[in-house]
Amino acid sequence: MTVKISVSDDKEYWQIARAITKFNLDHLPENSSNNMCSLGYVAKDPHAGLVGGVYGKLILGNCLSVDVLWVDPAHRERDYGTILMEAIENGARSLGSRLSIVDTFEFQALNFYEKNGYQQFGVLDDCPCPGNKRFYLKKVL
Repeated sequence: MTVKISVSDDKEYWQIARAITKFNLDHLPENSSNNMCSLGYVAKDPHAGLVGGVYGKLILGNCLSVDVLWVDPAHRERDYGTILMEAIENGARSLGSRLSIVDTFEFQALNFYEKNGYQQFGVLDDCPCPGNKRFYLKKVL
C-alpha cells in the first residue's frame, strides 16, 4: 500500500483535530472535559485604551492552558498582569479547572509566573534559538 503525503487544507486539519480529540476523550473519565472552551480577559485604561490581555483555553480534563499574556510596557509594574492572571484562573476554576499550565522563554516572564504561584516542571534548552531556554510551569487552582 502506498501512502501519499501532501499539504493539508483547513477541512483536513479539523478532521484530524476532531479524531485525536475523540480518541483522547475516550480515554478520560466521562464528563471530564465538558467545559473545553476559550477564555480571554483584557485590561483597559479609560485614557489609553487596551493596555493588556490574557488568553487561554480549557483543554483535556478542563486544564487551563494560558497561551498569551501581554501588558503594554508603559503600564507594567501596576499589577495588571497579576490581575489578568487571577481573572483567567478564576474563570477556569468556575468551569471546573483544577490545574493551569503556561510556558515562557527566559527573556519573558519566568519570575512573574513564579511570583504568582507557578512551579517549573520542565525546561527546553536551545529554544527558541540556541542559547535560550523555554520554561514550562504549572499551578494547582
